[in-house]
Amino acid sequence: MHSANLLKIRLAWVSLLALIFFFLIWQFLSPGGSWTCRRDFSQNSASFLSGRSCLGEASPAERVVLGRGGPLLMLADPLYFSVFSPRAFSHAEVEIIYRPHFSSSTPVFEAGFLADADLWRYRLRPVYNLWLEKSFRSWPVKTQDNWRLFQRQEKFTDVAEFLQTWQGDNNNICVFKNCLALYNIDSSSFPPTLDLNSFGQKIGGTSLPFGLRGTHQFYFYLSGGDLDITGSLLDGNENKDRDDAEFFLFYGKELISSLRLPDDRTQIEESGVLSAEQNFQIIRSNLKSGIYRLEFRANDDLTWNNLRINSAYLSFIHRIWPISEFSLNLITDASYLQVKALDPAALQTINFGGQSLNISSIYKQYEALADVGGQTINLSRGSIILENNGVFALSADALLNPDYPRLDRFAPSVEQLDFVLADYEPAVILDNGWLRSRLDFASGDLYRENGRYNLILSVPGLQLDRAEGLLEIKEIKVHFYGKNLMEKIKDWFNL
Repeated sequence: MHSANLLKIRLAWVSLLALIFFFLIWQFLSPGGSWTCRRDFSQNSASFLSGRSCLGEASPAERVVLGRGGPLLMLADPLYFSVFSPRAFSHAEVEIIYRPHFSSSTPVFEAGFLADADLWRYRLRPVYNLWLEKSFRSWPVKTQDNWRLFQRQEKFTDVAEFLQTWQGDNNNICVFKNCLALYNIDSSSFPPTLDLNSFGQKIGGTSLPFGLRGTHQFYFYLSGGDLDITGSLLDGNENKDRDDAEFFLFYGKELISSLRLPDDRTQIEESGVLSAEQNFQIIRSNLKSGIYRLEFRANDDLTWNNLRINSAYLSFIHRIWPISEFSLNLITDASYLQVKALDPAALQTINFGGQSLNISSIYKQYEALADVGGQTINLSRGSIILENNGVFALSADALLNPDYPRLDRFAPSVEQLDFVLADYEPAVILDNGWLRSRLDFASGDLYRENGRYNLILSVPGLQLDRAEGLLEIKEIKVHFYGKNLMEKIKDWFNL
């Protein structure tokens, strides 16, 4: 072979390697400021460089079925995917092509990303809501951006007029009590559903006869003046991470106060050695009269003991994890209860609204549904997680819930509502019953580790042992975008 031909072959190889090199640079550094990760479940997984296998396999694997030619069938909630990106971006757009087979027990499909790995919190966005897409389709609707107002009878010409009236005097626009249901709306700027004039000021406060494990949120009422909260922290040292704790006090949307308790305890993490109790006190003066929200943020290694607050009105929002070796009684305003035990010692038969629910396995989610809310819950011992879409309290007199009805899996019936307000973009209808939805996220504050984000798909109520629906997923595409390489260089050099 002539040397000239050898030179051409070498040049061809060098050129090919150079093209591959620059292609990898473009793909993995994304100098153009964007990156797209796509997975079409109706096709076989392609190479990593095609941008498809950057979406990891669905987990847990037993919650999905993938036949030849797809699509992916989601059979139980929730479902997780890891999503690779070559670098961090400021925004993310998720596009999902799906076909829902839902019922009144599984009406909501949401998706999002892990935002806080310590507390395992996800930032979710609505994908599909059966009530909004089907049940209220015949009602007159007004739109403002993504806000949609459904009215049984058309009384308002636009969303702004409704909000102005509702936040002023809404006594004469409803036929039913709690006639407004919300979805994906922050109601903290809305007037509470409660008549605060009926509360008055009860003498005394609330002392919890049990401990609380992990993160909790409360509503409480003050007639004004001072707030005094005391208690203690106990660290179980079962996890590997440091166990800091934080307190946040809100009045409506306004953050009134915060306090951080760093983990300065001497016990070694994962040693299983209990710490000494660490006392704390929160005192705030000259507070307005009204309903406040208190949030304790901590991982499940921490237990809150001896909690006392100078308010006779105190309710746990959506979730409570009481720690007690003795029997205890609670009341909830919701007709639904979800129960899970993580410790074999917590297995028991509980009573909810007069019906028995046998909790016989750990890590399994149990559910019960009563006729109406305002039901009692009787536990033979604590150490069990209780959740619902309402609140929990020690007694009916202490219970308060300023929240509005929600269009979730336990939404009120259509006949009980006059208005529905939702921040919701309807799904785009494609061929053969397929739907497409797009969700936007500010990805700068999402959790990313080893080049991957954690994506969740959630259909509450979807379970393997119940034939109440499934979700077909044809395609998931995640498009990340942000500053390009030149913009980043300018930022680095402050140009």
